Amino acid sequence: MKKYLFILVLPAIVGILVGIVVLTINPKAGQHVGDVLYSKGVNVDSYAYAVAKAAPSVVNIYVTSPDTEYAGENKKEEGGSSAITNSASGVIMRSDGYIVTNYHVVPSSKDPDQAVWAMLRTGELYRAFVVGYDPRTDIAVLKVEAPGLKAISLQSRRHELQVGDVVLAIGNPNNLGQTVTHGIISATARSGSGLITRNQMNIRDGLQDLIQTDAPINNGNSGGALINTAGELVGINTASFNGYQTYGIGFAVPTKLVTVVMSEIISHGRVIRGYLGISDDGTVPLPNEQGVGVRVGFIDPSGPAAGLLNVGDVIFAVDGRRIASLKELIENISATTPGTVIEFKLLRDGEEHDVQITLAEDRVGMD
Repeated sequence: MKKYLFILVLPAIVGILVGIVVLTINPKAGQHVGDVLYSKGVNVDSYAYAVAKAAPSVVNIYVTSPDTEYAGENKKEEGGSSAITNSASGVIMRSDGYIVTNYHVVPSSKDPDQAVWAMLRTGELYRAFVVGYDPRTDIAVLKVEAPGLKAISLQSRRHELQVGDVVLAIGNPNNLGQTVTHGIISATARSGSGLITRNQMNIRDGLQDLIQTDAPINNGNSGGALINTAGELVGINTASFNGYQTYGIGFAVPTKLVTVVMSEIISHGRVIRGYLGISDDGTVPLPNEQGVGVRVGFIDPSGPAAGLLNVGDVIFAVDGRRIASLKELIENISATTPGTVIEFKLLRDGEEHDVQITLAEDRVGMD
């Protein structure tokens, strides 16, 4: 028994003696060993998992002019005589080749001499065809014929966005190649007024539900992915404020809105929305603290509201339901099928009126 015990203890004794000798010769060796052991137990924060999960689904988008030599070909690398006129980013939404980018990135049908290309993270270059676009949300849908595409994971319900969440922006800034920046969610449901020369949608001309982030979004990040730390898409990067002494203010279109718009474009080639034909003059409080209403600031002379609404009218209910904000009124009208008759309750010169209007189709940006 003593023999076996000696055999078990001997290695420990030898190790201690060796350690004493090493420390005697080189006292700093102990510090080095301690540093190594300590570093093994340190938890190093990293977003490498999220990037590795999402980055293969983010592509570089190139617009070339003239549309020559490349047409109808799938190339592994760039070549030919076409000149790049615009570079941006895109996100693979479906493995069968549907890619989302920004409307302001792609050429319209009025620019037939330009071609769009999508370059995968692996460097493979494919011709992309414009399925359709939606100026109201600054979203365009492209289609490529390429094998083995990896669709990005969409934001799950258990990862609902909150102000303060860490997010990563992946894209192709200034055509440097795929780049990752990080920041936090600064705000949600921001208005898109004036960000990219488009105002609010339907009543005005643009977005009402943007994500604001301080993750750097530079020229070329347009159409790229804004992801959470789980590697899920939370939005499509669309614009940033880069004015004098202004930084850290970027915007993205939320994933929920992107998927709805993409589905409409794939199904119909466009997003079908109701159109009222007014521009608002902001919200105003109603008498007796009954909530708020939207004041009419301008009326499209050829729109559905012409002759039925007056500048200065304050709309406070739609089909018997009170509205709580301008955003709610916009969403209500936009979600209504063109040709539908809607009853508006409004204040005009201090008196309530009921006005029925048949909505037209919102034709903005259609060629």
